[in-house]
Amino acid sequence: MTPDRAPGGQPPRRVLPLVVGVLFVMAVLTGGWPLIDRALSDRERLPGGALLELGPASGTAVLRVVGEGWSLSKAQSDPSFSYALSRDGVDVVAGYVDLTTTEAGAGRLWTGLRRVQSVADADSRLGAPHPVTSAGGARGSTGTLTRGGRTGTATVWLRPDETCAVEITVLAKPGAGADAMAEAMALVRGVSFPQEAG
Repeated sequence: MTPDRAPGGQPPRRVLPLVVGVLFVMAVLTGGWPLIDRALSDRERLPGGALLELGPASGTAVLRVVGEGWSLSKAQSDPSFSYALSRDGVDVVAGYVDLTTTEAGAGRLWTGLRRVQSVADADSRLGAPHPVTSAGGARGSTGTLTRGGRTGTATVWLRPDETCAVEITVLAKPGAGADAMAEAMALVRGVSFPQEAG
């Protein structure tokens, strides 16, 4: 009998726990890894038509997700202040802006947005603002935005009582999906301020 074999040709008993342990670890890594990855993932899939309430009070502003396949970055999103969504090379960032009476007005908001964009990236270029009206009747301004080799738009929506605003940037990588870009723009136009409706 050799010293590394048990009687009958079986491995020694001290090797069995090691083999079982290795098999268990392999099973966890192969079968459990997708679950672990999902738990640690920053991305949350959003269903088409999902409503995202933005602002410190419920219903301050509402964004409606248009189309399927959008994902929300949990690390960059806080319902009180901002949402960051992406799909097929298109990034949408919506932010809540609390206003004082001296800040109210689309012109001042555009100037503030230009400053914010230049701080985020010195090479950002924000075009001249053009007046725009949302699907719900809110007034705002929109213009072209370029940053980091991406192009898109920036839009500022002013709440009718001028207590707050929503700023939304849409940036697309070269070759980004046309459907995703169209749906992002539909999300931008669909911003509403439901408390003002009553």
